Amino acid sequence: MSSSAQRALRILEAIGVADRPLGVTELGRNLAIPAGTAFRSLDALERGGLVSRFQSSPRYVLGPTLNRLRHTLFAQFPIRDVCTPYLRQLAFASGETTSLTVAVGWYGVRIAAAPGVNEVTSSPPLGVAGTLATGGACRAILAFLADGSAARMATWAQKHALPIPAAHRLEAELVTIRQRGFAVEAAPFAARRASIALPIRAGGGTHAAIAIEGPVLDLDNPRYHDDLGRWTEIVAAIEDLARIHPALFADPFGHLERDTVVFDDIR
Repeated sequence: MSSSAQRALRILEAIGVADRPLGVTELGRNLAIPAGTAFRSLDALERGGLVSRFQSSPRYVLGPTLNRLRHTLFAQFPIRDVCTPYLRQLAFASGETTSLTVAVGWYGVRIAAAPGVNEVTSSPPLGVAGTLATGGACRAILAFLADGSAARMATWAQKHALPIPAAHRLEAELVTIRQRGFAVEAAPFAARRASIALPIRAGGGTHAAIAIEGPVLDLDNPRYHDDLGRWTEIVAAIEDLARIHPALFADPFGHLERDTVVFDDIR
């Protein structure tokens, strides 16, 4: 591979993992590339649709070509199309952005979302992934996997130098999630408030969860909310559908051993 191609891939990777749009100067500094060289690579990537300017600014985000590839991957999960109307229903009922996370190996990947009406949001983009020990939706999935899954994941994470909570602390939280039936996560910018993530249990297990991502629950008393029953009924309707049409909830990567799946850009 030529040096210019390697440089372009490094720039593309840096933009892909960034949590905000990046400018030429910042990219050059972070990758030890002269600004002029970085600009020429960005120009080539932009012409190929691999990056684009964020709101016509001099900062860059991933482009439409990669977004199309990303959605091609998402389309392999039939559960995505099934759950989209329910995500919208939950977003309307709660006023908050809702999302669907699926398990791929020991990771959770956010593959669908429906925006709420609230103006303030900290929702991550589609395609964001983290280990199943990270965040409410991921832990809602992990809590309802087969017995011993948390220990297996801990061994795998240690092998790949991935940080996860201490085993005893994680297992205690998973027990609470199983008892409660859902996971909660402290909401940013809202003191003592929490988002909620409900597992979709189908076929004796789960590989997906739906989250209401805004501060909808009292972190100290998460079981008590006037609309909690309504939210759980919506997810229960999805689970009923899964029992009738299990093929719609099939895991396209279920044939892979979880331990063999490693995302190199997650640390």
